[in-house]
Amino acid sequence: MRSTVLSIIYSCLFLCLVTPIQAQQLDLNYFIDHALKNDVGIRQNLNQQQFYALQSRLINAQNKAPQVNFTSDYLFVPYFGGGRPFTISPNPPDGSFGYDPALTNGGLYATQLNVSLNLFNKATINGLQEQNNNQAAINSNNKAQLEHDLRKAVTDQYIQVYQFQQQEEYLTQIVDEVKNRKATVEALVKRGLLQQSDYLLLEIEQNGHENDLAQAHIAEVNAYLTLKNTAIVSDTGIARLQEPSISIAANPSTYYYAQKFKLDSLALVAQQNVFNNKYKPQLTLAANTGILSSDISNIYHNVGMQAGLHLNIPLYDGKQKEINDAQVKISQQSIVYARDNFTAQQKNYLQSLKRQMDMFNTSLGLIKQLTDKQELLIRLDQEKLKNGQLSILEYVKSIQDYATARQSLITAKIQLMLLTNQYNYYNW
Repeated sequence: MRSTVLSIIYSCLFLCLVTPIQAQQLDLNYFIDHALKNDVGIRQNLNQQQFYALQSRLINAQNKAPQVNFTSDYLFVPYFGGGRPFTISPNPPDGSFGYDPALTNGGLYATQLNVSLNLFNKATINGLQEQNNNQAAINSNNKAQLEHDLRKAVTDQYIQVYQFQQQEEYLTQIVDEVKNRKATVEALVKRGLLQQSDYLLLEIEQNGHENDLAQAHIAEVNAYLTLKNTAIVSDTGIARLQEPSISIAANPSTYYYAQKFKLDSLALVAQQNVFNNKYKPQLTLAANTGILSSDISNIYHNVGMQAGLHLNIPLYDGKQKEINDAQVKISQQSIVYARDNFTAQQKNYLQSLKRQMDMFNTSLGLIKQLTDKQELLIRLDQEKLKNGQLSILEYVKSIQDYATARQSLITAKIQLMLLTNQYNYYNW
């Protein structure tokens, strides 16, 4: 029984080893997901969001919770002379030398528990929380911009790699086509229907397309490396890419830039409110309990407590509030100018891109018709070549025209993809 199980296991392992693995095909979402997961800017942004959450707690801790601390002090004030080497007392003997006891009390012995609490500071707390919440919203909005930029960059690079792979595909087809025709031409040369130079011309055509294929492969490798670096993909292989599905996105209900300028404006208002709150009356409760004594011999009687209120009402500071309000107003105007300017630019960008996409869509249809006719012509030329009814120059011309048409078709498709991606980037 055991030998049977082992045989099955060995058989499965053998099949896994000898069965060829199909070429892996990756899509655009694979690279975008990697980029969004690993991009350092996005990860730092997520950390910053945690920072603002902690900052909200810190504001409450600093302004709502009582501040409690323990202090201990000892002040040494000796008096010299007066019949003694030195004296430590609030009532030094006559004729001694030292600091005035009315100012020092002859020393200080203090051990206290202190409590302070800001009262009626709800406006201050609300202002600080509003400012922090606005900064958190700006940070979250920045994350959306980072992700949008990254999607754009990865998609553009993905399209570039896909373009080179498509070029390799049609160049491979052309090289195979020429190779397949060489046997026919060689046979016709032997029969005297074609000259040796015709065969050589076909070989030159093959070598030219093989060189184009090698250059396209080099370009693909370089572009693929850039794609992996942009998307933070660590594997070293080169996979076949699926054709990206890129269509015009619907117009958003609210454009990103409008939200951005709104948050920038709200940030100025929050900053202004925090600045202005310092002109509100501030009332602080302070209390302590413990030992406070100037005579160590009577220290056990100096255990007690004290409490008090401190009121601060700002009256004049050189009109700083008016100056700050004027600065905020100027900054608000700058935001409005930037918003209106970007609105006009965005409209122009979208109109221009839409016109270009319409032209490429029209061009694609025409190029596709030309490519189909070129493919049909090559099939007809193949039959003529077999029967010796077509010169090599005419056949090579057909191959070259077909290659040019395929290249034009790929270029037009790629340009349409890039323009659509660019359009979606601005239409956001």
